[in-house]
Amino acid sequence: MLLLLCFQEAEKQQLRDQLEQFKQADKEKADKAQSQKEEAERKEEERKRLVKEQEERKMPEDRQRMKDAEKARKIEVEIRKEKEKGRQEHEKGTYAQLRRDIPASPSIMQRSHSYHNIAQMRDDPDLNVKHETPHYDRTIKPLQKPQRSEVSAARRRNFNPVWGNMGKGITGLKNLGNSCYMNSIIQCINNTTPLALYFWKGAYHEDVNYDNNSTRGEVAEEVAAVVSALWSGQYRSIACRDLKNVVGQHRKQFQGCEQQDSHEFLTILMDWLHEDLNKRSRKSPLKETSNDNLSPADQAWEKFRRCNESLIRSLFYGQQKSTVRCCKCSEESVTFEAFSDLSLPLPSSSNKCSLVECMKLYLNGEKISGWNCPCCKEKRDAIKKFDIWRLPPILVIHLNRFYHDGWWRKRQTYVDFPFNLDMRHFSLVPDQRYVSYKLYGVSNHYGSMEGGHYTAYCKNELYNKWYKFDDHEVSEISNNDIRSGAAYILFYTAISGNSS
Repeated sequence: MLLLLCFQEAEKQQLRDQLEQFKQADKEKADKAQSQKEEAERKEEERKRLVKEQEERKMPEDRQRMKDAEKARKIEVEIRKEKEKGRQEHEKGTYAQLRRDIPASPSIMQRSHSYHNIAQMRDDPDLNVKHETPHYDRTIKPLQKPQRSEVSAARRRNFNPVWGNMGKGITGLKNLGNSCYMNSIIQCINNTTPLALYFWKGAYHEDVNYDNNSTRGEVAEEVAAVVSALWSGQYRSIACRDLKNVVGQHRKQFQGCEQQDSHEFLTILMDWLHEDLNKRSRKSPLKETSNDNLSPADQAWEKFRRCNESLIRSLFYGQQKSTVRCCKCSEESVTFEAFSDLSLPLPSSSNKCSLVECMKLYLNGEKISGWNCPCCKEKRDAIKKFDIWRLPPILVIHLNRFYHDGWWRKRQTYVDFPFNLDMRHFSLVPDQRYVSYKLYGVSNHYGSMEGGHYTAYCKNELYNKWYKFDDHEVSEISNNDIRSGAAYILFYTAISGNSS
């Protein structure tokens, strides 16, 4: 009996111990949950504090964005005014009326564009026609009265124009001896609407940096003169000889008549334009503030922005993350750098691919040799990888067709690129200001390394039509003919309404 009582008491004690353990476990669980809750609240408060500090530190950049947005709105107003003016003039039919007042002989019309003054032409017995001074109805307003700056620009510079109203921005560029590479890029720049209006309307004057030690504002002035002539609507074609001479003075490879690479010319030209228009070259750099709470990407962008302030930087420059990882010890080096275009590789095993495939190849990374590993303290093979961090308003994509395998060769791969490009899947940063783009220009290269020719396909924003620019010849082109195996450089502009 005593043994039974002892056994029962032991069971009760065991149950009490188990109950105490359960209570202790519940208390620890509750304490842990409370601790996690308090930690989460602390982290949330810390996050809010950092976000607030970061927003306060970004106020100068926000003010700059507001200035850029205001400039963009002004440019859009100018575009609407030009479109409305063109529509009204078209409805009035003034151009058709003027053409009825000019002698209608096909031979005369074919040759008259080469004369600077039709009234000074003499009778031409070979054509068996008599040239008479055309009579105009002065009560009819001309299609477009040339701006004084446009006329003086044509007279000051050696444009050697072929006269004839083709429309604004629809003027060809004469070949000055294998200068088609330059003509192709100038036409694409001329159809970059914000930049073209910036030059054409003279807004660039207040930004020109004549103290620039490199080009002293000369390149910006010559590009502005060419753009003004192209948008004057007075010429069928012009020769941008003065621009080529200035470019040749600053880079000898562009002096002669040898064929050059249009992507290389674009890169150098945009660098020159940025330096010619860089306001920070004339001002003291923005005061460097403490940015310990900024991310490494924002710190790098702030440092770049402090020394670079131009419309070229605002339109064309983005940011990418560069990661180099050692193949031996996996040591990584991360930097954030600005870019003005994306140079995409083409697959070597296919004659046809999509732009998406090229973009994925670019972001996959490539193996490099001879990287100085800071951990191994010697040269190692490494993987270099890019990630897009910040996208620009104007996105330039270079299809890297030329490669070297002992000899320089060209890939003739047909790249299927879209008219509307969505970049949200190719950026690591989810809240991009610019993600949706539309195509407006293509620089084409036909031929091989031994010989080739450049043209441009550009969409004129004023007339909402695509045109083919083949040196001095300009013709309208169908949307179906834009894509080809010759596409070399693609120009995309951000679609308004993107999230900021």
